[in-house]
Amino acid sequence: MVEYRFDRRDAATVVVLHGGHMNAGLALGEDVFADAGYSVLVPSRPGYGRTPLSTGHTTAEFADVIPSLCDHLGITRVAAVVGISAGGPTAITTAARHPDLVERLVLQSALTA
Repeated sequence: MVEYRFDRRDAATVVVLHGGHMNAGLALGEDVFADAGYSVLVPSRPGYGRTPLSTGHTTAEFADVIPSLCDHLGITRVAAVVGISAGGPTAITTAARHPDLVERLVLQSALTA
């Protein structure tokens, strides 16, 4: 189970992975993507919001959940995965493990390890 917020538009989707104590219900600058016309998908990390820790005990496990969530929502390709702060490792791992899904990687003040 993954808590998420999805602002669906006609354009391509950007997945935003927050860090810190954020959850899908709290916005943190992703409006720049929505204002540019992108659909914006924001999942809560395991242990935050209503996403249980069991959703992914490791970065790799949660990175493998992202394609499943996209598939559930009918998303076959994302314009970018954006990793903010502690969301960086998951964004990097998602892009590396799922190049068929992710067109580009964007890191914002991101941790890299």
